[in-house]
Amino acid sequence: MINRPTNKLLYDAIKDRGTAYLMVFRELNARYGEDEAKDVMRSASRAHGLRIGKSLAGCAPRDFECMARGFARSPDDGSVFCPDIRRLDSRCLEVKMMACPIKDAWIEAGCSEEEIVTLLYCASALDEATLEAAGFDYEIELWSPGKEGCCLTRITEKSEQ
Repeated sequence: MINRPTNKLLYDAIKDRGTAYLMVFRELNARYGEDEAKDVMRSASRAHGLRIGKSLAGCAPRDFECMARGFARSPDDGSVFCPDIRRLDSRCLEVKMMACPIKDAWIEAGCSEEEIVTLLYCASALDEATLEAAGFDYEIELWSPGKEGCCLTRITEKSEQ
């Protein structure tokens, strides 16, 4: 898989979302402090993710091909986030996003690595809620300094509780 986005218009639109996240986070941080800024950003990201996840609920409980199409390769069959599907079988989908226009916006804005890690933590609530609403268990390893690409996500069948 090429690790460079190929759909420039879509890449730029998603990158703009990253810039909006950054501006909102910085404003909340300045007014209310970092803890409150993170709480509000994660709450808003979660609300959006719950809405998105409903569209993937038909993939549950274990249609990982469906999740590869609807989650890992979305949008535009992976042309923007350049997913590296590391495992896809009847038990799991594991995908590493090799490109991230949202993170790229933060890098271009001059964010420190620490701020990028914080912003990824805030934004990851969207993916967490998406996977939860879709009816799956998951583990997300957020990007950290020195790692290639962006986040790694493992999606598995929801366990009985």
